[in-house]
Amino acid sequence: MMTPQQPAVASPLPSVYQAGGDRTAVIAFRAFRDMYRAGYVAYATARLGTHELAERVVEDSLTALAVRWSATLGCSHPAAMAWRLLAACVDDAEGTPLPCPGDRICGSDAHVLRDHLRMDIGRASDLMGLTRGEFLVALHSAGRPAVECCGNQQPSGAA
Repeated sequence: MMTPQQPAVASPLPSVYQAGGDRTAVIAFRAFRDMYRAGYVAYATARLGTHELAERVVEDSLTALAVRWSATLGCSHPAAMAWRLLAACVDDAEGTPLPCPGDRICGSDAHVLRDHLRMDIGRASDLMGLTRGEFLVALHSAGRPAVECCGNQQPSGAA
């Protein structure tokens, strides 16, 4: 009798969904996802131009975050780590080079949230994992965004 072979793919970091995972970590991830997902989708839609593509990109980034969740919780700013992952996934889907190398805060992201989506500073800074002060510095240091930053979308209400 033949037994099925398990895939030879090794995962260096345990996922929150793996059997035997820490229940508290799973609950924390689900709460994080529920709190941030709508804002992430609004941002991705503004950048990518279509809601369907934005949904897929956000799901991909949240899945990647789930795999890294335990390590992310060990960081001093988990929401900032999650934002960098999301922004990288959106950049990849958009086919643009990474506009913000390394750990630098990206002012263009701040402009998308504040100027295009009309989010209040508190909500926008929370989404990016920044303090209000850090968000304001990012917003003002990048200057005014180009109209093209958000595709052909018109400004929408707060997310």
